[in-house]
Amino acid sequence: MTLAISIPKDNWRFTNDFSYNPCREIFFGGYDKVYTEDTLIEVVEPAGLFIGLMLSGSPTSIQMDGVGEIEIPVGRPVVLAFSEETLCTNKYNSGDFCAGVGLHIKFCSHPETRGRSFGKAISYLEKRFGGQADLEILPRSSELLKLAEQAFRIPNTAGFYELEIEAVLLSFLAVLCQIAEESHQYKGLNSLTLRERKRVKSVIEFLRENLEHTPSLNDLAQLTGVNPGTLADNFKTAYGKTIFAYYRDLRLQTAQSILRSERTSVTEAGMRVGYSSSAAFSTAYRKQFGRAPSQEIQEKM
Repeated sequence: MTLAISIPKDNWRFTNDFSYNPCREIFFGGYDKVYTEDTLIEVVEPAGLFIGLMLSGSPTSIQMDGVGEIEIPVGRPVVLAFSEETLCTNKYNSGDFCAGVGLHIKFCSHPETRGRSFGKAISYLEKRFGGQADLEILPRSSELLKLAEQAFRIPNTAGFYELEIEAVLLSFLAVLCQIAEESHQYKGLNSLTLRERKRVKSVIEFLRENLEHTPSLNDLAQLTGVNPGTLADNFKTAYGKTIFAYYRDLRLQTAQSILRSERTSVTEAGMRVGYSSSAAFSTAYRKQFGRAPSQEIQEKM
């Protein structure tokens, strides 16, 4: 089924929005807006997931602290995974139009999830995406688009507004989990065409040569001559993980090799693979290998 990914402005009520927060782990909201002036949005995302679906407007990008620029396409759900609090910035120019919905899921040590269905969805999504990917672009879904539009059309003055919006949210979660499950399987590099394999391998080569500066998905797409969604799909099919998850692993594996084979400091090793903060590098290293990078130096002495 083909998804219409651009909705005329006339189909939307400008500056409309909705929000629903059934429990402290979940926030579901959306808005459509024409920006009347240049606007810089800064948000500190907690540890957890953000699932976004742009319904209309121009593709935009989000700058993630410690990761770089992430391109957000129109019409495809994207999942951003945050292992810790992360500053995200986004800029809109005067006259830009944007319509979309977002689902925030916090990872809490003492959950207060409302209801068995919410708990099951959160547990699945945390297991599926938590700690595995900075960004994953999921396949287009006409069902998700229709549910997002439905959420906008529920009047917040309705007598049973919470019941109606919760029904939409549960359906949205059910479809999202199904899409995520179907996209989880991958067939490996050999399942791609020769052109697709060359495309993915050129990305790998570029990443290996540019460990100090994180490229955006848009940069890599321009390098390979395809749109960001196609490149992301090809890479996930080949390696079973997103480009940025692969890149993070590559940086840390390179840093481990440097620490074990060269005379260097933790700070220098981190900087050589793109970490400007030694604290952030040490945290990522410990999470990846279960030990501090300083232990690699101590064991050589």
